Amino acid sequence: MPATSAHQTSSRLMFGKMRTRVPIAYKLALILTITVTIGMVILGSIITTNQYHLMKSQVDDFGTTIVNQLAAAAQEPVFTDDVVGLKVLANNLSSEPDIKGVAIFTNTSDVLVKQGLITSVPVDGSHSTLKAAELTDGTYRLEWKQRTSRRKYTDMVSYISPIQFQEVVAGYAMVSFSQVKMLEVARSSANGIILATILLSIAMSFIAIVMGRRLSRPIHHLMDVASDALNKGDYKNNRISEDELGFLLKSLQQLGQGIDQKSQLEDVFGKVMAKDVAKQMLDKLEEVEIGGHQVEATVMFVDIVGFTSLSEKLTPPAVAMFLNEYFSYFFHCANAFNGIVDKFIGDCAMIVFGTPKSDPDHRFNAVACAVTIQQLVLKLNQERKQKGLFPVNVRIGLNDGMMLAGFLGAKERMEYTVIGDAVNIASRLCDKAQAGQIMIPASIHDHSSVNSKIVCQHHGSLSVKGKSATIDTYRVKNLRPKYQGAAKKVLYNMLKGLAN
Repeated sequence: MPATSAHQTSSRLMFGKMRTRVPIAYKLALILTITVTIGMVILGSIITTNQYHLMKSQVDDFGTTIVNQLAAAAQEPVFTDDVVGLKVLANNLSSEPDIKGVAIFTNTSDVLVKQGLITSVPVDGSHSTLKAAELTDGTYRLEWKQRTSRRKYTDMVSYISPIQFQEVVAGYAMVSFSQVKMLEVARSSANGIILATILLSIAMSFIAIVMGRRLSRPIHHLMDVASDALNKGDYKNNRISEDELGFLLKSLQQLGQGIDQKSQLEDVFGKVMAKDVAKQMLDKLEEVEIGGHQVEATVMFVDIVGFTSLSEKLTPPAVAMFLNEYFSYFFHCANAFNGIVDKFIGDCAMIVFGTPKSDPDHRFNAVACAVTIQQLVLKLNQERKQKGLFPVNVRIGLNDGMMLAGFLGAKERMEYTVIGDAVNIASRLCDKAQAGQIMIPASIHDHSSVNSKIVCQHHGSLSVKGKSATIDTYRVKNLRPKYQGAAKKVLYNMLKGLAN
Protein backbone atom coordinates (compact mmCIF):
# COMPACT_ATOMS: atom_id res chain seq x y z
CA MET A 1 0.00 0.00 0.00
CA PRO A 2 1.44 3.44 -0.86
CA ALA A 3 2.43 5.65 2.03
CA THR A 4 -0.19 8.30 1.23
CA SER A 5 -2.94 5.71 0.95
CA ALA A 6 -1.95 4.13 4.26
CA HIS A 7 -1.92 7.55 5.89
CA GLN A 8 -5.36 8.36 4.47
CA THR A 9 -6.74 5.06 5.75
CA SER A 10 -5.42 5.74 9.25
CA SER A 11 -6.90 9.25 9.06
CA ARG A 12 -10.34 7.89 8.18
CA LEU A 13 -10.14 5.45 11.07
CA MET A 14 -9.06 8.22 13.41
CA PHE A 15 -11.91 10.57 12.49
CA GLY A 16 -14.36 7.65 12.40
CA LYS A 17 -13.49 6.82 16.00
CA MET A 18 -13.84 10.46 17.01
CA ARG A 19 -17.40 10.53 15.69
CA THR A 20 -18.40 7.50 17.77
CA ARG A 21 -17.44 9.20 21.01
CA VAL A 22 -19.61 11.50 23.14
CA PRO A 23 -20.25 14.71 21.14
CA ILE A 24 -18.61 17.83 22.51
CA ALA A 25 -22.02 19.53 22.76
CA TYR A 26 -23.13 16.98 25.34
CA LYS A 27 -19.84 17.28 27.18
CA LEU A 28 -20.30 21.05 27.42
CA ALA A 29 -23.90 20.57 28.52
CA LEU A 30 -22.84 18.11 31.20
CA ILE A 31 -20.11 20.41 32.49
CA LEU A 32 -22.40 23.45 32.60
CA THR A 33 -25.23 21.48 34.23
CA ILE A 34 -22.95 20.02 36.90
CA THR A 35 -21.46 23.46 37.56
CA VAL A 36 -24.88 25.11 37.91
CA THR A 37 -26.19 22.24 40.06
CA ILE A 38 -23.21 22.40 42.41
CA GLY A 39 -23.59 26.18 42.60
CA MET A 40 -27.30 25.88 43.39
CA VAL A 41 -26.66 23.24 46.04
CA ILE A 42 -24.03 25.42 47.71
CA LEU A 43 -26.22 28.53 47.46
CA GLY A 44 -29.26 26.62 48.74
CA SER A 45 -27.28 25.26 51.66
CA ILE A 46 -26.10 28.75 52.56
CA ILE A 47 -29.63 30.20 52.29
CA THR A 48 -31.18 27.35 54.29
CA THR A 49 -28.52 27.55 56.99
CA ASN A 50 -28.82 31.31 57.27
CA GLN A 51 -32.61 31.10 57.39
CA TYR A 52 -32.48 28.45 60.10
CA HIS A 53 -30.04 30.48 62.19
CA LEU A 54 -32.18 33.60 61.69
CA MET A 55 -35.32 31.82 62.90
CA LYS A 56 -33.39 30.29 65.78
CA SER A 57 -32.09 33.73 66.74
CA GLN A 58 -35.62 35.14 66.67
CA VAL A 59 -36.90 32.30 68.85
CA ASP A 60 -33.97 32.81 71.22
CA ASP A 61 -34.73 36.51 71.52
CA PHE A 62 -38.40 35.82 72.19
CA GLY A 63 -37.68 33.02 74.68
CA THR A 64 -35.05 35.06 76.50
CA THR A 65 -37.43 38.01 76.87
CA ILE A 66 -40.28 35.83 78.19
CA VAL A 67 -38.16 33.85 80.67
CA ASN A 68 -36.45 37.01 81.98
CA GLN A 69 -39.86 38.62 82.56
CA LEU A 70 -41.01 35.47 84.38
CA ALA A 71 -37.86 35.42 86.53
CA ALA A 72 -38.32 39.09 87.44
CA ALA A 73 -42.00 38.60 88.31
CA ALA A 74 -41.21 35.50 90.40
CA GLN A 75 -38.57 37.14 92.64
CA GLU A 76 -40.91 38.22 95.44
CA PRO A 77 -43.11 35.05 95.47
CA VAL A 78 -40.02 32.82 95.55
CA PHE A 79 -38.34 34.69 98.41
CA THR A 80 -41.66 34.82 100.35
CA ASP A 81 -42.61 31.21 99.48
CA ASP A 82 -45.82 32.43 97.82
CA VAL A 83 -46.69 29.27 95.88
CA VAL A 84 -50.15 30.57 94.96
CA GLY A 85 -48.66 33.64 93.33
CA LEU A 86 -46.21 31.46 91.41
CA LYS A 87 -49.06 29.26 90.14
CA VAL A 88 -50.93 32.33 88.93
CA LEU A 89 -47.85 33.47 87.03
CA ALA A 90 -47.38 30.00 85.49
CA ASN A 91 -51.03 29.65 84.49
CA ASN A 92 -51.16 33.08 82.88
CA LEU A 93 -47.99 32.47 80.89
CA SER A 94 -48.82 28.91 79.77
CA SER A 95 -52.08 30.14 78.26
CA GLU A 96 -50.04 31.65 75.41
CA PRO A 97 -50.35 29.35 72.33
CA ASP A 98 -46.62 29.35 71.51
CA ILE A 99 -45.56 28.44 75.06
CA LYS A 100 -45.69 24.70 75.76
CA GLY A 101 -44.53 24.68 79.36
CA VAL A 102 -43.70 26.88 82.36
CA ALA A 103 -41.90 25.90 85.56
CA ILE A 104 -40.20 27.46 88.57
CA PHE A 105 -37.50 25.54 90.43
CA THR A 106 -35.58 26.06 93.61
CA ASN A 107 -31.84 26.49 93.44
CA THR A 108 -31.57 22.76 94.16
CA SER A 109 -33.71 21.88 91.10
CA ASP A 110 -36.83 21.07 93.14
CA VAL A 111 -40.05 21.98 91.31
CA LEU A 112 -42.06 24.74 92.94
CA VAL A 113 -44.56 25.24 90.10
CA LYS A 114 -45.02 23.23 86.91
CA GLN A 115 -47.36 23.82 84.00
CA GLY A 116 -47.20 21.96 80.64
CA LEU A 117 -44.09 20.32 79.15
CA ILE A 118 -40.87 20.91 81.04
CA THR A 119 -37.56 19.20 81.72
CA SER A 120 -35.28 19.20 84.74
CA VAL A 121 -32.89 22.05 85.44
CA PRO A 122 -29.32 20.81 84.77
CA VAL A 123 -27.06 22.13 87.54
CA ASP A 124 -23.68 20.90 88.75
CA GLY A 125 -22.88 19.57 92.20
CA SER A 126 -22.59 23.05 93.71
CA HIS A 127 -26.04 24.01 92.37
CA SER A 128 -24.62 27.29 91.13
CA THR A 129 -23.98 26.72 87.39
CA LEU A 130 -26.47 25.50 84.77
CA LYS A 131 -25.28 22.74 82.40
CA ALA A 132 -26.79 24.34 79.30
CA ALA A 133 -25.82 26.75 76.54
CA GLU A 134 -25.56 30.26 77.91
CA LEU A 135 -27.07 32.93 75.69
CA THR A 136 -26.61 36.30 77.42
CA ASP A 137 -27.06 37.99 80.80
CA GLY A 138 -27.24 34.65 82.63
CA THR A 139 -30.00 33.22 80.42
CA TYR A 140 -29.54 29.63 79.26
CA ARG A 141 -30.86 27.61 76.33
CA LEU A 142 -31.51 23.87 76.59
CA GLU A 143 -32.63 21.62 73.70
CA TRP A 144 -34.32 18.33 74.53
CA LYS A 145 -36.82 15.83 73.14
CA GLN A 146 -40.29 15.10 74.44
CA ARG A 147 -41.48 11.56 73.87
CA THR A 148 -44.97 11.59 72.34
CA SER A 149 -45.30 7.86 71.53
CA ARG A 150 -43.23 4.70 71.58
CA ARG A 151 -41.01 5.75 68.67
CA LYS A 152 -41.81 9.43 68.20
CA TYR A 153 -40.27 12.44 69.84
CA THR A 154 -40.94 16.17 69.62
CA ASP A 155 -38.04 18.61 69.47
CA MET A 156 -38.30 21.08 72.35
CA VAL A 157 -36.27 24.05 73.56
CA SER A 158 -36.35 25.56 77.03
CA TYR A 159 -35.02 28.90 78.22
CA ILE A 160 -33.83 29.15 81.81
CA SER A 161 -33.15 32.28 83.81
CA PRO A 162 -31.99 32.47 87.42
CA ILE A 163 -34.29 34.08 89.99
CA GLN A 164 -31.96 36.17 92.08
CA PHE A 165 -31.80 39.18 94.32
CA GLN A 166 -28.51 40.98 94.94
CA GLU A 167 -26.54 38.09 93.43
CA VAL A 168 -28.32 35.52 95.59
CA VAL A 169 -29.88 32.77 93.40
CA ALA A 170 -33.11 31.54 94.95
CA GLY A 171 -34.31 29.45 92.02
CA TYR A 172 -34.82 29.21 88.27
CA ALA A 173 -37.58 30.12 85.86
CA MET A 174 -38.13 27.91 82.78
CA VAL A 175 -40.21 28.49 79.66
CA SER A 176 -40.49 25.72 77.01
CA PHE A 177 -41.27 26.04 73.30
CA SER A 178 -41.79 23.48 70.54
CA GLN A 179 -39.30 23.56 67.63
CA VAL A 180 -41.66 21.74 65.27
CA LYS A 181 -42.85 24.84 63.44
CA MET A 182 -39.34 26.22 63.05
CA LEU A 183 -38.05 22.90 61.71
CA GLU A 184 -41.03 22.59 59.38
CA VAL A 185 -40.35 26.05 57.97
CA ALA A 186 -36.67 25.17 57.50
CA ARG A 187 -37.58 21.85 55.87
CA SER A 188 -40.12 23.52 53.59
CA SER A 189 -37.54 26.10 52.58
CA ALA A 190 -34.99 23.36 51.85
CA ASN A 191 -37.52 21.42 49.76
CA GLY A 192 -38.30 24.56 47.79
CA ILE A 193 -34.64 25.14 47.10
CA ILE A 194 -34.17 21.49 46.06
CA LEU A 195 -37.12 21.72 43.67
CA ALA A 196 -35.79 24.99 42.25
CA THR A 197 -32.36 23.38 41.82
CA ILE A 198 -33.84 20.41 39.93
CA LEU A 199 -35.95 22.61 37.66
CA LEU A 200 -33.06 24.99 37.03
CA SER A 201 -30.72 22.06 36.30
CA ILE A 202 -33.16 20.64 33.75
CA ALA A 203 -33.59 24.04 32.12
CA MET A 204 -29.85 24.60 32.19
CA SER A 205 -29.24 21.19 30.58
CA PHE A 206 -31.50 22.11 27.69
CA ILE A 207 -29.91 25.54 27.30
CA ALA A 208 -26.42 24.05 27.60
CA ILE A 209 -27.12 21.46 24.88
CA VAL A 210 -28.34 24.18 22.53
CA MET A 211 -25.35 26.39 23.34
CA GLY A 212 -22.97 23.43 23.08
CA ARG A 213 -24.25 22.55 19.62
CA ARG A 214 -23.84 26.12 18.46
CA LEU A 215 -20.36 26.36 19.94
CA SER A 216 -19.27 22.98 18.56
CA ARG A 217 -20.59 23.64 15.05
CA PRO A 218 -17.34 25.31 13.90
CA ILE A 219 -15.36 22.44 15.43
CA HIS A 220 -17.41 19.86 13.49
CA HIS A 221 -16.84 21.93 10.36
CA LEU A 222 -13.13 21.86 11.12
CA MET A 223 -13.25 18.08 11.55
CA ASP A 224 -15.13 17.63 8.26
CA VAL A 225 -12.71 19.81 6.33
CA ALA A 226 -9.65 18.18 7.92
CA SER A 227 -11.03 14.66 7.39
CA ASP A 228 -11.88 15.43 3.78
CA ALA A 229 -8.40 16.83 3.19
CA LEU A 230 -6.70 13.84 4.81
CA ASN A 231 -8.85 11.32 2.93
CA LYS A 232 -8.26 12.95 -0.45
CA GLY A 233 -4.67 13.92 0.22
CA ASP A 234 -5.56 17.46 -0.88
CA TYR A 235 -4.61 19.99 1.77
CA LYS A 236 -5.60 23.10 -0.19
CA ASN A 237 -8.90 24.48 1.04
CA ASN A 238 -10.32 27.88 0.22
CA ARG A 239 -13.02 27.73 2.91
CA ILE A 240 -10.64 28.52 5.75
CA SER A 241 -11.87 31.31 8.00
CA GLU A 242 -9.61 33.99 9.41
CA ASP A 243 -10.34 33.23 13.06
CA GLU A 244 -8.67 30.89 15.58
CA LEU A 245 -10.29 27.81 14.04
CA GLY A 246 -9.00 28.82 10.63
CA PHE A 247 -5.51 29.11 12.06
CA LEU A 248 -5.92 25.65 13.63
CA LEU A 249 -7.07 24.19 10.30
CA LYS A 250 -4.04 25.66 8.53
CA SER A 251 -1.81 24.07 11.17
CA LEU A 252 -3.54 20.72 10.65
CA GLN A 253 -3.04 21.01 6.91
CA GLN A 254 0.66 21.68 7.38
CA LEU A 255 0.88 18.75 9.80
CA GLY A 256 -0.87 16.46 7.31
CA GLN A 257 1.45 17.54 4.52
CA GLY A 258 4.45 16.89 6.75
CA ILE A 259 3.18 13.42 7.70
CA ASP A 260 2.53 12.56 4.05
CA GLN A 261 5.96 13.77 3.01
CA LYS A 262 7.62 11.76 5.78
CA SER A 263 5.62 8.65 4.81
CA GLN A 264 6.60 9.08 1.17
CA LEU A 265 10.25 9.61 2.07
CA GLU A 266 10.23 6.58 4.35
CA ASP A 267 8.64 4.51 1.59
CA VAL A 268 11.22 5.67 -0.96
CA PHE A 269 14.15 5.24 1.45
CA GLY A 270 12.87 1.76 2.31
CA LYS A 271 13.35 0.79 -1.32
CA VAL A 272 16.99 1.88 -1.46
CA MET A 273 18.02 0.87 2.06
CA ALA A 274 16.72 -1.20 4.97
CA LYS A 275 13.47 0.11 6.45
CA ASP A 276 14.96 0.13 9.96
CA VAL A 277 17.80 2.32 8.70
CA ALA A 278 15.39 4.59 6.82
CA LYS A 279 13.20 5.02 9.90
CA GLN A 280 16.25 5.71 12.05
CA MET A 281 17.39 8.40 9.61
CA LEU A 282 14.00 10.13 9.42
CA ASP A 283 13.46 10.02 13.18
CA LYS A 284 16.87 11.55 13.90
CA LEU A 285 17.80 13.56 10.82
CA GLU A 286 19.95 15.96 12.81
CA GLU A 287 22.04 13.05 14.13
CA VAL A 288 22.82 11.49 10.74
CA GLU A 289 26.54 11.91 10.16
CA ILE A 290 29.54 10.00 8.87
CA GLY A 291 30.86 7.48 11.35
CA GLY A 292 29.94 4.24 13.00
CA HIS A 293 30.17 2.08 16.08
CA GLN A 294 31.34 -1.43 16.86
CA VAL A 295 28.63 -4.10 16.80
CA GLU A 296 28.56 -7.86 17.01
CA ALA A 297 26.68 -9.18 14.00
CA THR A 298 26.59 -11.83 11.30
CA VAL A 299 27.19 -11.13 7.60
CA MET A 300 26.04 -13.32 4.73
CA PHE A 301 27.06 -13.16 1.06
CA VAL A 302 24.81 -14.85 -1.50
CA ASP A 303 26.37 -15.23 -4.96
CA ILE A 304 24.69 -16.51 -8.13
CA VAL A 305 27.06 -19.14 -9.55
CA GLY A 306 28.04 -18.81 -13.21
CA PHE A 307 26.25 -15.53 -13.71
CA THR A 308 28.76 -14.33 -16.31
CA SER A 309 28.01 -17.24 -18.63
CA LEU A 310 24.29 -16.93 -17.92
CA SER A 311 24.25 -13.24 -18.80
CA GLU A 312 25.84 -13.97 -22.17
CA LYS A 313 22.70 -15.93 -23.13
CA LEU A 314 20.30 -13.12 -22.18
CA THR A 315 19.57 -9.64 -23.41
CA PRO A 316 20.33 -6.75 -21.01
CA PRO A 317 16.63 -6.28 -20.12
CA ALA A 318 16.33 -10.02 -19.47
CA VAL A 319 19.46 -9.93 -17.29
CA ALA A 320 17.98 -7.07 -15.25
CA MET A 321 14.67 -8.93 -14.89
CA PHE A 322 16.49 -12.11 -13.85
CA LEU A 323 18.59 -10.34 -11.20
CA ASN A 324 15.62 -8.40 -9.86
CA GLU A 325 13.65 -11.62 -9.48
CA TYR A 326 16.32 -13.41 -7.45
CA PHE A 327 17.31 -10.34 -5.48
CA SER A 328 13.65 -10.06 -4.48
CA TYR A 329 13.78 -13.65 -3.18
CA PHE A 330 16.92 -12.85 -1.17
CA PHE A 331 15.31 -9.71 0.25
CA HIS A 332 12.14 -11.45 1.44
CA CYS A 333 14.09 -14.32 3.00
CA ALA A 334 16.35 -11.87 4.83
CA ASN A 335 13.38 -9.84 6.02
CA ALA A 336 11.68 -12.99 7.37
CA PHE A 337 14.69 -13.72 9.60
CA ASN A 338 15.32 -10.16 10.89
CA GLY A 339 18.08 -9.48 8.40
CA ILE A 340 18.61 -6.46 6.15
CA VAL A 341 20.01 -6.35 2.64
CA ASP A 342 23.06 -4.14 2.97
CA LYS A 343 23.69 -3.90 -0.76
CA PHE A 344 23.56 -5.70 -4.08
CA ILE A 345 26.98 -6.07 -5.70
CA GLY A 346 26.69 -7.26 -9.29
CA ASP A 347 25.19 -10.74 -8.98
CA CYS A 348 25.83 -10.94 -5.22
CA ALA A 349 23.76 -9.84 -2.23
CA MET A 350 25.26 -8.80 1.09
CA ILE A 351 22.89 -9.39 4.02
CA VAL A 352 23.47 -8.35 7.65
CA PHE A 353 21.90 -9.79 10.81
CA GLY A 354 22.01 -8.15 14.25
CA THR A 355 22.25 -4.50 13.20
CA PRO A 356 20.94 -1.80 13.13
CA LYS A 357 18.31 -3.57 15.23
CA SER A 358 19.90 -5.75 17.89
CA ASP A 359 19.15 -9.48 17.63
CA PRO A 360 20.64 -11.96 20.15
CA ASP A 361 19.91 -14.85 17.72
CA HIS A 362 21.55 -13.21 14.70
CA ARG A 363 23.84 -16.23 14.07
CA PHE A 364 21.03 -18.80 13.94
CA ASN A 365 18.74 -16.47 11.99
CA ALA A 366 21.48 -15.99 9.39
CA VAL A 367 22.00 -19.77 9.03
CA ALA A 368 18.21 -20.36 8.85
CA CYS A 369 17.94 -17.68 6.16
CA ALA A 370 20.76 -19.30 4.16
CA VAL A 371 19.09 -22.74 4.36
CA THR A 372 15.76 -21.23 3.26
CA ILE A 373 17.40 -19.52 0.26
CA GLN A 374 19.05 -22.76 -0.90
CA GLN A 375 15.79 -24.71 -0.52
CA LEU A 376 13.90 -21.99 -2.39
CA VAL A 377 16.44 -22.09 -5.24
CA LEU A 378 15.99 -25.88 -5.49
CA LYS A 379 12.19 -25.48 -5.71
CA LEU A 380 12.55 -22.76 -8.32
CA ASN A 381 14.90 -24.94 -10.38
CA GLN A 382 12.23 -27.64 -10.49
CA GLU A 383 9.81 -25.14 -11.97
CA ARG A 384 12.45 -23.76 -14.34
CA LYS A 385 13.21 -27.28 -15.57
CA GLN A 386 9.51 -27.83 -16.35
CA LYS A 387 9.53 -24.60 -18.35
CA GLY A 388 12.71 -25.58 -20.22
CA LEU A 389 14.82 -22.89 -18.54
CA PHE A 390 18.40 -23.26 -17.33
CA PRO A 391 18.92 -24.01 -13.61
CA VAL A 392 20.21 -21.37 -11.22
CA ASN A 393 22.56 -22.14 -8.32
CA VAL A 394 23.82 -19.97 -5.50
CA ARG A 395 26.63 -20.26 -3.01
CA ILE A 396 26.56 -18.71 0.43
CA GLY A 397 29.23 -17.72 2.92
CA LEU A 398 28.65 -16.48 6.48
CA ASN A 399 30.78 -15.09 9.26
CA ASP A 400 30.18 -13.48 12.65
CA GLY A 401 32.17 -11.14 14.82
CA MET A 402 32.80 -7.50 15.64
CA MET A 403 32.42 -5.01 12.81
CA LEU A 404 31.94 -1.29 12.29
CA ALA A 405 28.33 -0.32 11.47
CA GLY A 406 27.21 3.16 10.46
CA PHE A 407 26.98 5.75 7.71
CA LEU A 408 30.12 5.70 5.59
CA GLY A 409 31.13 7.72 2.54
CA ALA A 410 31.31 11.45 1.89
CA LYS A 411 29.26 14.15 3.59
CA GLU A 412 27.45 14.71 0.32
CA ARG A 413 26.87 10.99 -0.35
CA MET A 414 26.85 8.29 2.29
CA GLU A 415 25.31 4.88 2.90
CA TYR A 416 24.63 2.65 5.87
CA THR A 417 26.85 -0.45 5.81
CA VAL A 418 29.13 -2.67 7.85
CA ILE A 419 32.86 -3.08 7.32
CA GLY A 420 35.66 -4.98 8.98
CA ASP A 421 37.69 -8.16 8.92
CA ALA A 422 34.61 -10.27 9.78
CA VAL A 423 32.86 -8.95 6.66
CA ASN A 424 35.85 -9.74 4.44
CA ILE A 425 36.03 -13.32 5.74
CA ALA A 426 32.32 -13.87 4.97
CA SER A 427 32.99 -12.76 1.38
CA ARG A 428 36.02 -15.08 1.12
CA LEU A 429 34.01 -18.06 2.45
CA CYS A 430 31.35 -17.36 -0.17
CA ASP A 431 34.05 -17.49 -2.84
CA LYS A 432 35.27 -20.85 -1.46
CA ALA A 433 31.81 -22.41 -1.41
CA GLN A 434 30.56 -24.52 -4.30
CA ALA A 435 27.17 -24.26 -5.98
CA GLY A 436 24.41 -25.13 -3.51
CA GLN A 437 26.74 -24.95 -0.49
CA ILE A 438 26.53 -22.88 2.70
CA MET A 439 29.93 -22.26 4.28
CA ILE A 440 30.27 -21.14 7.91
CA PRO A 441 33.28 -20.78 10.24
CA ALA A 442 33.75 -22.75 13.45
CA SER A 443 32.83 -19.63 15.48
CA ILE A 444 29.24 -19.88 14.21
CA HIS A 445 29.11 -23.69 14.27
CA ASP A 446 30.33 -23.90 17.87
CA HIS A 447 28.13 -21.12 19.24
CA SER A 448 25.53 -22.28 21.78
CA SER A 449 22.68 -20.60 19.88
CA VAL A 450 23.50 -22.55 16.70
CA ASN A 451 25.35 -25.82 17.38
CA SER A 452 22.40 -27.93 18.53
CA LYS A 453 20.03 -26.57 15.87
CA ILE A 454 21.82 -27.33 12.59
CA VAL A 455 23.10 -30.33 10.64
CA CYS A 456 26.65 -29.74 9.40
CA GLN A 457 29.60 -31.48 7.79
CA HIS A 458 33.13 -30.53 8.71
CA HIS A 459 34.84 -29.05 5.66
CA GLY A 460 38.29 -28.52 7.08
CA SER A 461 40.67 -25.61 7.33
CA LEU A 462 40.77 -23.09 4.50
CA SER A 463 43.29 -20.46 3.58
CA VAL A 464 41.67 -17.23 2.51
CA LYS A 465 43.10 -14.18 0.87
CA GLY A 466 44.38 -11.58 3.31
CA LYS A 467 44.60 -13.98 6.29
CA SER A 468 47.80 -15.69 7.36
CA ALA A 469 46.00 -18.22 9.57
CA THR A 470 43.64 -20.85 8.18
CA ILE A 471 39.93 -20.85 9.04
CA ASP A 472 38.19 -23.97 10.28
CA THR A 473 34.95 -24.31 8.29
CA TYR A 474 31.73 -26.34 8.09
CA ARG A 475 29.14 -26.93 5.38
CA VAL A 476 25.54 -26.52 6.53
CA LYS A 477 23.27 -29.30 5.29
CA ASN A 478 20.00 -28.37 6.95
CA LEU A 479 18.32 -27.31 10.17
CA ARG A 480 17.44 -29.99 12.67
CA PRO A 481 13.76 -31.07 12.38
CA LYS A 482 12.80 -29.31 15.61
CA TYR A 483 13.89 -25.94 14.17
CA GLN A 484 12.64 -26.25 10.59
CA GLY A 485 9.18 -24.78 11.27
CA ALA A 486 10.00 -21.12 10.62
CA ALA A 487 12.03 -21.90 7.49
CA LYS A 488 9.27 -24.12 6.07
CA LYS A 489 6.68 -21.43 6.75
CA VAL A 490 8.73 -18.77 4.95
CA LEU A 491 9.35 -21.14 2.05
CA TYR A 492 5.66 -22.04 1.82
CA ASN A 493 4.54 -18.39 1.84
CA MET A 494 7.03 -17.41 -0.84
CA LEU A 495 6.08 -20.31 -3.13
CA LYS A 496 2.41 -19.54 -2.54
CA GLY A 497 3.05 -15.92 -3.48
CA LEU A 498 4.81 -17.00 -6.68
CA ALA A 499 1.90 -19.28 -7.57
CA ASN A 500 -0.53 -16.39 -7.22
